Amino acid sequence: DKAEAAAARGEEGGTANVLRRRGRGEDDDDDEKGDEAGEDRPQSEAAVRRSVLSVSSGDRIAEALEAADQETREASAFVRSQRGKERPAKRSPNPLLLGMEPTPYVLWVLRTVKPAELEQSLLVLPLGHVERLIARLISNLKDGRGVEVCARAAAFLIRAHQNQIGDRGKTTMMMKKATRRERIVLSRRRP
Repeated sequence: DKAEAAAARGEEGGTANVLRRRGRGEDDDDDEKGDEAGEDRPQSEAAVRRSVLSVSSGDRIAEALEAADQETREASAFVRSQRGKERPAKRSPNPLLLGMEPTPYVLWVLRTVKPAELEQSLLVLPLGHVERLIARLISNLKDGRGVEVCARAAAFLIRAHQNQIGDRGKTTMMMKKATRRERIVLSRRRP
């Protein structure tokens, strides 16, 4: 097979190269010529820009998850430190979260991502972040916030990470909860 032979020679015979050759009217027999004339440049600047925007959106989502998790830990520590006191102090909201609670803040960040870039942005997240995002999505669905965005993100994450999710029991249980919550919330919203 030509693809196996190209791989053995160390050449990339990916889909993009095949499409470029076909677009120029070249046959598959021209695999040996490779990308000598600067063919590695992107087809359009918009494709590169979209990728950069998707990565930066994915980074924003990851940062929001980290900030929300940090705020949750700090709030729990504050509550523990105030136990047993006669007059517990009041905790001020975190300015990094724009005064929001952690879970609504993550939803707010998801809503700032352009819908066309949401899926690409979610692909950038590592599996640990995906699990934490799923937990936040479930919480938002339970409270009836951002149902459309949460359902879209959850459905995409399930499709994209189904093998890894299936291997982890904790994530599988969260996904079952999310599916039940989505059905309940969506059934309430139907006229």
